[in-house]
Amino acid sequence: MKLKILSESPKETRQIAYFLTEAILAQGPFSKTQARVISLEGPLGSGKTEFLKGVAESLRLQEKIFSPTFLIMKSFACPPQKSAKKHSFKTLWHLDCYRVEGIKNIKDLGFGEIVSDPQNLIFIEWGDKIKKLLPVKHWKIKFTIKGKRKRLLEIEIP
Repeated sequence: MKLKILSESPKETRQIAYFLTEAILAQGPFSKTQARVISLEGPLGSGKTEFLKGVAESLRLQEKIFSPTFLIMKSFACPPQKSAKKHSFKTLWHLDCYRVEGIKNIKDLGFGEIVSDPQNLIFIEWGDKIKKLLPVKHWKIKFTIKGKRKRLLEIEIP
């Protein structure tokens, strides 16, 4: 399935992320052996980190979300969700592959183990830089700048 959504502001981008995360929580993991992986793709300033802030709001995280460009990856413990209809992922992983030179760097950080745990929810900024490592079943969200505040989000859901 492919969706196109035009965001008119950073606030709308966070709201879109909030609702998409709610859909992910309703579905739960893809399988018993794979984390839920979402690749965020687009140029600098296109709204990827802003999107992650909306994900954090949906998950009710207490920590602030920022781009982990120099850390490459950061994990956040997910509080249990209140609704029994929602899946509770244990960990949100936020990766930023902007400075990654090759897939070996990500492999060395334990990416294989992280992606094989169905209790992980993984968002990868610049996921196209490590697409060979991404599972076949992953969401892809492409961000395109359409103006000073407008962003087009093209969402591909397997």
